[in-house]
Amino acid sequence: MAQVPVSMQVMIYPRNKTVKPYPATVVGYAWITGLEVGGGPVEPPELPPTEPPPVEDDGKIAVIIKPAPEGGGWGFSANKGWYYQPGAGQAQPKRPG
Repeated sequence: MAQVPVSMQVMIYPRNKTVKPYPATVVGYAWITGLEVGGGPVEPPELPPTEPPPVEDDGKIAVIIKPAPEGGGWGFSANKGWYYQPGAGQAQPKRPG
């Protein structure tokens, strides 16, 4: 079971109202019941695309939800997902091969 150490600064409010609330520190472990390691390694994709996806003439409209900024950055297309558009003077991703 996966667990992590935790420390919490808390205020204790006793049920007996004749005792005033007082600060306390709680030290222990927190975990999520049933949390286990599994599923295999997560590997990043080879390279992000460097240009917006081409518009295909299939009768559908290409929708760019978030265009890449003019100075370079990430954009999002409904058809192809995330893409990276480098800005002027920025390094280009290395091409495989």
